[in-house]
Amino acid sequence: MFLLDIRYDPKKSTITKWIKDGTGCKPVREVCHPKIYVSSTGKDKHELQHLISSLPGVRGTCIEKKRTWLGSEPEEVLCATMDAGSIHDTASMLEAKGCGLYNIDLDPVRQYLLECGLFPMARFKGDSLDDHQYALDYEVPELTSMRLSVTPSRDKGIATMDDTILRIALEDTIIEGEDEAQIIERLSGEIAVSDPDILFTDRGDSFDMPYLYHRAALHGIELQLGREKDILPDSCGRSYFSYGRMLYKPGGFTLAGRLHLDTSSFIFREGGLPGMIDLARITGIPMQELSRLSPGSAVTALQVNQALRDGVLVPWKRNLAEYWKTALELLIADRGALVIEPKVGLHENVSEIDFASLFPNIMVNHNISPETVLCSCCPDSSHRVPFVHYNICQRHTGLIPRVLTPLIERRVEYKKRIATDPARAEEYEMKQNMLKWLLVTSFGYMGFNKARFGRIECHESITAYGREILLLTMEMADRMGFEILHGIVDCLWVKGHGAERLCELMTRKTGIQLELKGEFRWLVFLPNKSNGAGALNRYYGVMNNGKLKVRGIEMRRSDTPRVIRDLQEAMLGKLAQAKNASEFRMKIPETIGVLREHARKLLAGECIPADLVFETHVSRGSDDYKQFNNQAAALRQYLHEGIKIQPGQSIRYIITDHSSKRYQKRVKIPELADETTVYDRAKYYEYLLRAAESILLPFGYTERRLDELVKGKVQENLCKYMVTDNF
Repeated sequence: MFLLDIRYDPKKSTITKWIKDGTGCKPVREVCHPKIYVSSTGKDKHELQHLISSLPGVRGTCIEKKRTWLGSEPEEVLCATMDAGSIHDTASMLEAKGCGLYNIDLDPVRQYLLECGLFPMARFKGDSLDDHQYALDYEVPELTSMRLSVTPSRDKGIATMDDTILRIALEDTIIEGEDEAQIIERLSGEIAVSDPDILFTDRGDSFDMPYLYHRAALHGIELQLGREKDILPDSCGRSYFSYGRMLYKPGGFTLAGRLHLDTSSFIFREGGLPGMIDLARITGIPMQELSRLSPGSAVTALQVNQALRDGVLVPWKRNLAEYWKTALELLIADRGALVIEPKVGLHENVSEIDFASLFPNIMVNHNISPETVLCSCCPDSSHRVPFVHYNICQRHTGLIPRVLTPLIERRVEYKKRIATDPARAEEYEMKQNMLKWLLVTSFGYMGFNKARFGRIECHESITAYGREILLLTMEMADRMGFEILHGIVDCLWVKGHGAERLCELMTRKTGIQLELKGEFRWLVFLPNKSNGAGALNRYYGVMNNGKLKVRGIEMRRSDTPRVIRDLQEAMLGKLAQAKNASEFRMKIPETIGVLREHARKLLAGECIPADLVFETHVSRGSDDYKQFNNQAAALRQYLHEGIKIQPGQSIRYIITDHSSKRYQKRVKIPELADETTVYDRAKYYEYLLRAAESILLPFGYTERRLDELVKGKVQENLCKYMVTDNF
């Protein structure tokens, strides 16, 4: 038996565990009331206990000994068992009275799992747990699944909630040919008979599910896709700002006793089903909820879980102020990671070396955690952060290292198994990739002001160690005769032979694995078009095994039209045939020929609409754009079609007349395009030249020069124009 899913009903204060037993799945219920904790500094605890006991929704109170912050000593706090619906009102009232509040917004399901020592996909033997949460080799139940997709009746334009259902595909079964109400009722019947454990959709949260429930409601049908009555989300979605981008998260349509997994979610794309199961086990987050979270939320869950096991309460509203710094101290501390500007141009015999999980390993090796950096128990500690000289605790291992150590070890083991167990290599790749994202975000959350256990001094300490390690590596490389071409955060590109030896020496010196990521026959670092300096993460090159590696140019961006992507792929395909710099130089005329052919096809109007689609995320609503651009024009078209795009959602459009001030003429939404749609050839030609320039700019080929070559204004031999200084 396995714990397939678990959910909480706040109205009935009931936990429902869905136990997978062979081919069936049964619910097991029990009453569960969440707990909150209240500290009463300066107040009589017993008087406060009497007050809280009298409040509505409070089931019981007691006094327990807990720690209210990492590294603090246990103290007496008040524990209140409550109805879930009364928690926030009670907490707000107590906060106004100056009380400290803890564990207020913890998910009751997660509290229950921690208290019972359970986790998603755990195996049972009878009524007892027969599994270990961090086991590497574990049994997974045989899960049945079906893929669901819905096709609206509209044959042109953008489908809306007002369009009737044309057909529903449920795995190999097609439901159509009847009136809409019968189609919906047949869907419920087919799912009930097949009884799958997982229902896969593609963008189900953003369209298929809300569309199905909306159409069912119009006919007075109670659609049930889960094993019990479905609970619909309270909101349709929300926009939020993260890492410089406006993003949109649709409402999550989770099912009772059946897993609804939207394959378009980040977690599923990166880890697939094996990665999700592995992550659900170690984080304790039910799979349906996990699939709709970010890696950062998963890292936070691991930290919260460990803190609660340690008897540390989670503050409701974190208020940890940054230590006061002088202007000089701030200048020294707030430097971030080390970056060495790349040497623009073509280079031969280049090695790329990279520290494996550098920042997480720094946190583990140097005991960096909110309670250990600048700890009060070791002010004279000999363990000091380079450059900033913060003291680090020598008596206790911090929360963050204890959370990250098993993640690092787990990922290392999975990476080993990829090579030693080829039959399961794909599965292990998915699992290690999911862990990679957790380790990557673990650093960023240390400097996030709303992180549960973040602290800016920890962030500064990690980057300081990172700078020192990269500087030491550069010094070692220089002594060994390597030329440093580029460096960024945890990675170096060096020119010369024998990089394996450099990796061995620095691994021993730093205690962190320095890996040889690749050896290049040749590598081109690209310039920043605005100032000519080396762009930090824009390059392309061919490794010794013949693999082409590309970073930072248009073909790597998700918003690039296929016509631009095809051009760059074809140009780089020609250059990839070169085995050295001399051959690379001789291949440039062939890439110009590729550009000329793509330009001819584009200017002749031979490109199909599907190859011309831009897809981009919008950061604001249609009424918030001050300038009229392509995005604003597309948003107005969507609105005219009855679709309101929220900030953070993506839009798609084809440029039809870039100079027009009318949104109907400037762009065309792909769903509205047909054989009569005419694209703006001049504008797309401009984009084509810009994409070719991205590849050939280090060799003197600007947009203007490429335009002259394509249009035949320059008749001389192309080789005459080669800029050889970069070779």
